[in-house]
Amino acid sequence: MDPFEMDEQTLTAIAQDFFDNTTPKRSPRAQSLHLAAALPARASGRPQPGQEWTVRLDDDGTVHATATDGTLAMGWAAVPCAVPEVLAPFESGTLRQPAFPPTDDSGLADALATPTYPCPDDDQLEAAFDHGAQPLADLAAAIADLRRQWDGAAIPDHVEQAAARLRATEPQVPVLEDHLNLGEQPWCNATSCGWVRTNAIVEAADPVWGRIDRSGYGRSSSWIPRAAGELLAEPDSDLPAFLNHHLLDNEGPVDLVTINGPEGPVYNLNSGGAHRTHLFRILGLPWIFATQTALITPWEMAGSIADADRWQGLIAHGLLNGQVHRRTRTASLRISHCPAPWMLAAPETAMAYNTAYERTYPGALGRLGVPPHALDNAESWENWLLTSRTRPTAPGRGLARLLGLRPGQPGSRRNVDHP
Repeated sequence: MDPFEMDEQTLTAIAQDFFDNTTPKRSPRAQSLHLAAALPARASGRPQPGQEWTVRLDDDGTVHATATDGTLAMGWAAVPCAVPEVLAPFESGTLRQPAFPPTDDSGLADALATPTYPCPDDDQLEAAFDHGAQPLADLAAAIADLRRQWDGAAIPDHVEQAAARLRATEPQVPVLEDHLNLGEQPWCNATSCGWVRTNAIVEAADPVWGRIDRSGYGRSSSWIPRAAGELLAEPDSDLPAFLNHHLLDNEGPVDLVTINGPEGPVYNLNSGGAHRTHLFRILGLPWIFATQTALITPWEMAGSIADADRWQGLIAHGLLNGQVHRRTRTASLRISHCPAPWMLAAPETAMAYNTAYERTYPGALGRLGVPPHALDNAESWENWLLTSRTRPTAPGRGLARLLGLRPGQPGSRRNVDHP
């Protein structure tokens, strides 16, 4: 290969190395000033009122919070003004700003440099499980329906047929973290636990529904029909205790990554629970109990010129508030707010998530400003983004409308580096 001809993947790797080398870790004081300057733009991207939260912020930056609906959130914030970023992933959409009494951030202090990673204890998990009276009732009804529809002797056949339908209609998406630049200096983390909509889980480690290639009789795909048979044979009176044992006490909860979008989250599997996730998705059960770690949208990304063109399209269509910086062969992006963070990824990944999100929240992307023809496939998505460079955003659509931005204001198209 000509040493002066490099493919896009090589260029992106070079850009990442360059980006890493030119954005060194900030001192605690510099990090504090950076966050104080940057966080208001994230808050302005959430114009709708969210829930009210009761918050305790410890001296080491650990956050403990409970929402009015009982949602539990905990995490770590490098500075007090980052507390909303711990809560926002567990709001019902990225356009909602959590409400809570102001934390003391007088006399801008240095940012905390050592993060903590709190997680729910056993009592909090039990309380969150028991808080789900409606999910448990919905599960009991769904299991009763399956008992009526499925002949017990033919459960393996029913499971395989249901898995085949799921594979055809709702294929899994790529792991989003693998397609975003998340290797930045820690400034925030967030976790929660509770009942989540099972159909919002769009990735489950083993990428083909119903196919689990693990060693051992109890860990292979054959576990799914056996577990289905046990679940459907359980008497109604024992079902809550059975679910508590298998979703909480036996191996711990399913562990998910929360990826919040404009009208609610979708989930990737994090570090445990693939078998139970496959089982619940294949059976079409409406809820599953899980711990959830938030995917925090990064401040900065590096990429190619092609990436820069797509990022510019997101900005022009009102789907991203940020700044694109171009060099000869590479580019970088500074991100203030993106209501659908998967749109920052390459077209194939972005489109996989667009499709999955529309299945979970029908019409949500249209309400955000994306026309139907842009959601046909990855090529249509990319073409629509690129046409934005010559065609202005339609009035009253997208994030620009929600933020009330006008040409010439920070974050508006005229203040972003164009090629």
